[in-house]
Amino acid sequence: MTLSLLPALNATLNGTCALLLLAGYASIRKQNVKSHGALMGMAFLTSVLFLASYLTYHAFHGSTRFTGTGWIRGLYLAILISHTVLAVVIVPLSIRTLWLAVGGRIPDHRRIARWTLPLWLYVSVTGVIVYWMLYWAPNLWACPACSEAVGSQGDPASKQLTQGFARSIYLMMSAPYLVFAGVTFLIVRSARRARK
Repeated sequence: MTLSLLPALNATLNGTCALLLLAGYASIRKQNVKSHGALMGMAFLTSVLFLASYLTYHAFHGSTRFTGTGWIRGLYLAILISHTVLAVVIVPLSIRTLWLAVGGRIPDHRRIARWTLPLWLYVSVTGVIVYWMLYWAPNLWACPACSEAVGSQGDPASKQLTQGFARSIYLMMSAPYLVFAGVTFLIVRSARRARK
């Protein structure tokens, strides 16, 4: 495997981790403890593989600069900073959550998992978005048809295309925040129901 393939592998591992986390959450909601444990263990292993791949890539390649300008740069930095800070936080948090589960301290595991799951899910989803913004979005911004559409503001069809493109970018970039809010809502609601 060449070094240039590692960013795509990292994004794939992040996306896989997000899916495993959601499947693990769904299985515990159905009281399937065995399946939950297996899925969360696979999510943890996927994150460990991601970390090894990420560190390898950055040790040999260094940083990749974001080429976007204007509001998209601000959005990228907001996502990157929140992703990076929470990625550092999630490492000890996920280890502690897993340790409590393996040790059979289920009440403590549940208490900390309510925080770990949405944060871990957010980090996984934003990891994919950071990859997309760094490696794929510049190709879209540099495409001649897109540049022409953005440049010809007088043409109603081009203006409509540009507005549609901007809306799709906003929606895609807000997706991790919506997922984070949705999962947090579900966890809080289930915690309240459990207390009743």
